[in-house]
Amino acid sequence: MFPKLFEPIQIGSMKLKNRLILSGINVNYAAEDGTVTKRLKDFYVERAKGGVGMVQTGICYVDPLGSFFTNMMGIHNDSVIPGLREMAQEVQSYGAAFVVQLCHVGRYASSKVTGAQPVAPSAVASRVSHEMPRELTVPEIKGIIEAFAQGARRARDAGADAVDLAGAVGYLIAQFLSPYSNKRNDEYGGDMERRMQFVLEIMDRIQQTVGKDYPIMIRISGDEFLPGGNTLEDMKVVAQALEKAGIASINVIPGWHESPVPLVSWHVAPAQYAYLAEEVKKVVKVPVSASNRIN
Repeated sequence: MFPKLFEPIQIGSMKLKNRLILSGINVNYAAEDGTVTKRLKDFYVERAKGGVGMVQTGICYVDPLGSFFTNMMGIHNDSVIPGLREMAQEVQSYGAAFVVQLCHVGRYASSKVTGAQPVAPSAVASRVSHEMPRELTVPEIKGIIEAFAQGARRARDAGADAVDLAGAVGYLIAQFLSPYSNKRNDEYGGDMERRMQFVLEIMDRIQQTVGKDYPIMIRISGDEFLPGGNTLEDMKVVAQALEKAGIASINVIPGWHESPVPLVSWHVAPAQYAYLAEEVKKVVKVPVSASNRIN
């Protein structure tokens, strides 16, 4: 049924021994300062021992104000590099590529965790944090873009084979992309071209910082399944723009955390949402992967 599943594949400058991926999973095993613990390292190393071609971390916050929960992995300062390097080396010793997922959760952040009001493209209340975020200023947006670039530098310095942008499930990149949450009328909001500006500037700044040969991947929601949100046809446009900007591969998953449909529970049939990846693949040439309920 999947004749190429165990064949190698090239993703930018990174080669995978097969096409099985442990996609980003948040396990809440990091230290409170975001650094790697033995428990966290052991979790990912065990998956590498299982034979997957790529091990991808869960979301790593590029800015403490963009963290989701206590004990989330951080990529926000150089103190995280030694632990990440040790984890990368051990994962790679079993033949798996090691990828760090960069994230800012935006309006999903909780003031109980960060100690500050959440920030977002626009002041649209979150059904996840149940808080009203503050609209980001343009200088603040530029600062977050730089934080993503420095996160990529730290991942590279730690020996990670690539970075992945958390652009799905309603995190900050997705919030900028979506008309559901982005109500701005400046260069970062309005039509699709302006809503894409945030993620495209992140990619450009990462390329300036670590070079164009270092692979940048991204996870996107193939359909947000939200009233007034991006549809599959919208996300095909996004995927084509990302490819033009130099993305190395695209992981396509369904929905947001606040979508009113089941996404990962037992209600979802195995690989029920793989069609979203299949449709995105029709409009891009870079590798595309599917996710959710592929057990």
